[in-house]
Amino acid sequence: MMPRAWAWAALALATSVSHAETTYVIEQLVVAVSATTDADSQRVGQVKSGDKLEVLEREGDETHVKLSNGKDGWLKSSYLTNDPPLQARLTERTAEVEKAKKEGDKLKQDVTRLEAELAAARAAHNATSDAPPPPPAPVRDSVFLQEPARQSSTSWPVLLGAAAVMLLVGFIAGWRTLDRRIRRQYGGLKIY
Repeated sequence: MMPRAWAWAALALATSVSHAETTYVIEQLVVAVSATTDADSQRVGQVKSGDKLEVLEREGDETHVKLSNGKDGWLKSSYLTNDPPLQARLTERTAEVEKAKKEGDKLKQDVTRLEAELAAARAAHNATSDAPPPPPAPVRDSVFLQEPARQSSTSWPVLLGAAAVMLLVGFIAGWRTLDRRIRRQYGGLKIY
């Protein structure tokens, strides 16, 4: 009977260890870890911002944690967060940006290579055929394929004229609305 109880205890311990909660010390902080929840308790260690700790249990506003050196102790729950440290997140995002830049460069190289192949195919077609060359394939208007010297098809005077007309219409509509409200409030009299 006794070996079965030990087996259950070992299974419960293994389960609790495998599902341990991970937490981190909040930014810009160095915290002393106490042996117990008492304020006058002996200090068992010190943790600093970004240290990864394993949560053993929570009691009120105190958390029992396991340190990286194997010791365990208590500290205030407000000093802990489930978010990874900013430095780790920054490093991760920087790696993602570098990966995206490399993929963008590869795509630009592929576009250049495909344009060269298309030009070569057109040249070969023109050299072997008397027929007129096929029209160029339409280029999708995208951020990467846009010509830098391409100008807008709408001119500035047209845009400024349209803005002036809209401003005038808005002014007249606002004036008429205000006039109606004033007349309604004061019984049809013009007060201004």
